[in-house]
Amino acid sequence: MTVDHTPPGDLVPHPAELRAGELAALLARAHNIPADVHRLPSGERVVSVYHGLVVRLDQECRFWWVVPASVDRGRALWTSAATPAAAASRIAVHYRELRARPPGQLIHGGYLLTDVLLEHHAAATPI
Repeated sequence: MTVDHTPPGDLVPHPAELRAGELAALLARAHNIPADVHRLPSGERVVSVYHGLVVRLDQECRFWWVVPASVDRGRALWTSAATPAAAASRIAVHYRELRARPPGQLIHGGYLLTDVLLEHHAAATPI
């Protein structure tokens, strides 16, 4: 016999985790884009889509991500969407744009949300 000592509050998924899961499922089903949902040490949920394309959910479960610099714009741009469907369709466009770039250009292309998440994770890691 197994006894589960998980507190009841941990058995109910967090709303951000549900929304992140919806986004990952939509990306896979509607756009054939693999994505993973992760929980940071802070409890914040993120959806990892591609190198440099990580979607964060805020307290209101709104989706936020950084679009790397383009030739037209010349700098990175924060963008957001309120629903999983809106986020998935826009992220699919950004995903195709990023896949067309050489990996070196993505790595050296400037400020990306992944940089922020790595800093956040390093700050939360016990020494």
